[in-house]
Amino acid sequence: MKINAKFVNPFIDAGMNVVKQIAGIDVRRGHLSYKGQPEPSYGVSIIIGVYGYLKGQVVYSMKTEVADKLVDKMLGGTKSPQERKLLFLDTLGELANMITGNATSILSSKKDLSLQITTPVIATGDNISVSLVTKPTLVLGLYTQYGPVEISVALEEQDKLSEVDGMGDVLTEV
Repeated sequence: MKINAKFVNPFIDAGMNVVKQIAGIDVRRGHLSYKGQPEPSYGVSIIIGVYGYLKGQVVYSMKTEVADKLVDKMLGGTKSPQERKLLFLDTLGELANMITGNATSILSSKKDLSLQITTPVIATGDNISVSLVTKPTLVLGLYTQYGPVEISVALEEQDKLSEVDGMGDVLTEV
């Protein structure tokens, strides 16, 4: 099954808008490529499941340095290093929630059918294996002055509305 580009465009727009508005970072559109599954390219990954008339996963991936800058900008630089460390994962999860929420809202309004998203799962580090859906994936590159942010969208249309089947056990330490 091929992924339809009309499911991906809202993620490009939402990604660019949310990063610019929330973090105050300029973003430009980058590459568009295809993969067999939404595997992350960088050391920080945020995974969100989507279900409803579309089903699949969206994976946000970036280098640690980019994630650090995004978090610093989102928190306004007012937090102590200890507070920042505590809020790091939550802040990244919230960024991914905002992008995915905006994109699925656009997709839902076009079809007049609802889409739901799961709580983000965040993986950081070099020795982590992530088991993701094996679905055709369009990979969107967004570029900031701090480095790339990759959004991998693996969604397919369902004949009937789907319920969440859970994202438990997606992370395995290697």
